[in-house]
Amino acid sequence: MSVSFTVRITFMAQYQHVIVGSGLIGSFVGGIIGQSARVSFIGRPNWLGRLAEGISLTDYAGNKAEYKANAGQCLKELPAKIERSIIWLTVKNTALEEMLARLQPVIAPDCIIVCCQNGLGATALTRKYLPGIRVLHGIVGCNVVWDESLKQLQKSTEGEFYLEQPEDLAPEVTRALCAVQHKLLMLHWHKGIEAVAWAKLQLNLANSINAIVNQPVRTMLLDRACRQVIAALMDELLAVTAACNIRLPRLTRVPARYLPAVLRLPDWLFKRLASAMLHIEPTARSSMWWDLQAGRVTEIDYLNGAVAEQGALSGVACPINKSVADLVKSLETSALVAARRPLDGNTLKFKLHLE
Repeated sequence: MSVSFTVRITFMAQYQHVIVGSGLIGSFVGGIIGQSARVSFIGRPNWLGRLAEGISLTDYAGNKAEYKANAGQCLKELPAKIERSIIWLTVKNTALEEMLARLQPVIAPDCIIVCCQNGLGATALTRKYLPGIRVLHGIVGCNVVWDESLKQLQKSTEGEFYLEQPEDLAPEVTRALCAVQHKLLMLHWHKGIEAVAWAKLQLNLANSINAIVNQPVRTMLLDRACRQVIAALMDELLAVTAACNIRLPRLTRVPARYLPAVLRLPDWLFKRLASAMLHIEPTARSSMWWDLQAGRVTEIDYLNGAVAEQGALSGVACPINKSVADLVKSLETSALVAARRPLDGNTLKFKLHLE
């Protein structure tokens, strides 16, 4: 049975908000929007159940908000029709094409889509599938982790919400999009959103290393050899962006071009100068690690794979990103991935021929 979600358009009709893909990021963003506007969620039953029971939203600075959805806001399937809505598209890249095909027959021309995927290429693919719909590029610049015991979504790293700013955006659309503005996730408008996407990609390159070494993120960052590998991946990305004349904005306290140097610091100095990177739940792991554990295809093609691909197009060799992408792909097809032992950074460097 289909669910009706039709909003009649009148002169003063407000935009509704729909989170398509309510997982970690979608539920966090939706919970923030829900502080000031009505929002509906489309996602997996486990996340819909958590939202219906009520969740806390927090950050490492101590800010906090509460959110609880009612039954009518939690949908397991796409509605029969979506009109006059801001659609926050938070599915992973690996599920994006399928979701876009499902959206085609139900989305009305007066909707706005905000693509919130990691890596590169999601916005272009969305515009290809939905040519009559206004599509904006949004970037969630932080990591979010779930604490089951506390029923809590925590913003575990620095970073805010960065949103493409077209010159012709209608005032009522701008006002509706500002619902994502909150002390837990500040909204920053950007005309050069591509550069922001590359800057976020630089940070996301560590996701693959976390998946490979099979360690919590904090443990990985306390291993200098792991940090050296991440720094090498970032060096290649910076070479690609330089070749493409892309100047990366600053998303963290450390400017993008200095991040590799900070990661290479001795442990004692890294702990003192980069303490913000370590403000993270001790057991937190990257979403790519969770995908591997669950036997799902990862987003590696949109992260390290995208760096290697753009490097090839730009005449910049990216052998380390290519090797990391290949290693993750081999883990995707391994029957023993869930039972593997953790790796230390020096062993990882050996596997990647960096020693």
